[in-house]
Formats: sequence, structure tokens, C-alpha cells
Amino acid sequence: MIKSFKIIPAIDILNSQCVRLIKGDYSKSTVYDYNPADLSNLFLDAGLDLVHVVDLDGARDGKPCNLSVVESISSTGIKIELGGGLRTIQDIRQAASAGASEFIIGSNLVDGSDVLKQSNEEFSGRMVAGIDARNGLMATHGWEKNTIITVEEVVKKVEVLGFSRIIYTDINQDGTLAGPNLAQLKKVCETTDLPVIASGGISRVGDIQNVKKLETSGVIIGRAFYDGKITIEDMISC
Repeated sequence: MIKSFKIIPAIDILNSQCVRLIKGDYSKSTVYDYNPADLSNLFLDAGLDLVHVVDLDGARDGKPCNLSVVESISSTGIKIELGGGLRTIQDIRQAASAGASEFIIGSNLVDGSDVLKQSNEEFSGRMVAGIDARNGLMATHGWEKNTIITVEEVVKKVEVLGFSRIIYTDINQDGTLAGPNLAQLKKVCETTDLPVIASGGISRVGDIQNVKKLETSGVIIGRAFYDGKITIEDMISC
């Protein structure tokens, strides 16, 4: 049995602004009038102590691009799990200096074995595997590059590398408010003993409850919060 279930609000950054994409499509971005640091303070004041931050510019360009925003979020005292553009050990060190607590590796799960080993040694217990999938296959480089590598293959790979947990994102659901892909999420949970965090498609409290029933370790809330479908009060009560 999973001992705890964590609600993790998301802040996606594009051009220093808080945005949400639909299915990872950069041409379908919605800009929200939130200051990331102010938003983090709201989460922290409500008792949500971890925020999921994605540097979308970094994910696309292959290097961190919004570390000044990360610094402003970190200044609030909230913990940050950061993804997007962390391709080298130097990138991860820079993210750590900017205040990130944990580091999400996605693209390098496919093509960066040396970095995976070194990062898990240097930042032991702080590395998170970001498994981003479209139709059961890994997508990389800001989700703009499709692969023929299955989710199950990647899960088996990360288990032996020392990652602390997995964030599984179903790209076809992400930003759609259409509900999570429970069938695929169930497969991921059954494939690994690592804690699994679900991401993509959450639109209501009932979705959170359905994800929780699969014995995941938590869920990331993005567009549902920004569009008013799920409130901070809902998050802390789940």
C-alpha cells in the first residue's frame, strides 16, 4: 500500500510567463496572469510544499532558459521539482544553484546514459524520471520528437539507475481536461516498484480519486487549477 499521496501543483514557464499547453503543442498555449512567485506563495500558505515547474523554453531548446524564474519561486521557500532542458550535469548543477530541490530527466532517459549515471550519483535521491508518452511510446525534446521506445522499456531502465520516483505524463491527455489515461497509468504502476506520480488530463476531484485508487504516489494538477475546475481547497482536502 502507498503510505502517502501528494498533490503537486504545476507551473509551466514559457517566455518567463505562466502558461499551459494542450498536448504539448507550443502553438496552443494559454498565458495566465499569475506571477510564479506569488502563485507559489499561495500554494505554500495552503500547505502545499512542493511545486512542479517546467521550463518549456528549456525543454524545446535543450538547455535551461528560465532559471531566474526558478530563483524567484525558490525565494518563497517552496520546494521545486524542475524539468525542461536538463540535459547535462552542468545544467542540473545550475538548476540546483537556482534553488531547485529535485531534477526531472526526460529526454536523456532515451539518449543520455552517462548523464543518468553521473546525475544519480551526484544528486542521489533527488533525481526524478520524467516519462512522457504518446500512444505508449516515449516522446522527447519538448515532446516534439517521437520515438519507438515503449514506456515499459524506459521504466525498466530507470529502476536500476537510482531515480527516486517516476512522473508519468500522458501527452494526449495533457492540458485537455479530458481525464487521465487510467489504463496506461495502471500498466506503469504494475511495471515498477518505484513511486509513480500521474500527470495529464486531470479535470476534477473525481479524477484525483480515480488516480489515487491505482496506488500511485501522487498527481500533478495544472490546467484544472488555472481554469477553476479544481481549487487550492480541493487540493489540500484530497
